[in-house]
Amino acid sequence: MRRADMLFGTGVIIVASAVLVISLKMPFYQSNIPGPGFLPRIIASVLVVLGILLVWQSLTPGAPEVRAVGAVTPIETKTHGKPDPKEVTPHFFPKRTVAVFIGYVAAVPLFAVIGFVLTGILLMAYLLLFVEKRRNVASYIALLAVPIAIYLLFVQVLNIELPPGMLRF
Repeated sequence: MRRADMLFGTGVIIVASAVLVISLKMPFYQSNIPGPGFLPRIIASVLVVLGILLVWQSLTPGAPEVRAVGAVTPIETKTHGKPDPKEVTPHFFPKRTVAVFIGYVAAVPLFAVIGFVLTGILLMAYLLLFVEKRRNVASYIALLAVPIAIYLLFVQVLNIELPPGMLRF
């Protein structure tokens, strides 16, 4: 049993259940468009299910310990296969996480100025080409097609306005 997983899963269940109860008082659909209770109800339901899965997983016994078969070096015998505590591990800095965060922070003010589509294209270009370093045909197609498809989905299908900026569809 992993106590931290059980506590975290229980906390997720409690908070998501409270959000679910509150969102049940809001309309799910209003005039054939998603209402204010639409997204909170969906997200809270998924979080309750994931919290239950985490608690259930924490109650199941863990996988058996895997040990080496054959000759074991003296260092492994002494430390049981774990790194020597005296070893200095290099300081970890989450470069990609910070780069993605900077991209999102830079994109937020651009929505109102140049619109959703151009901001989406610039953000996806930054994420795919510079952060992930994926420079293939599929990346170039995706960075153009995904923001346009999302814009059309929200504006045409869901009737939710997004900042059009310079491009108007």
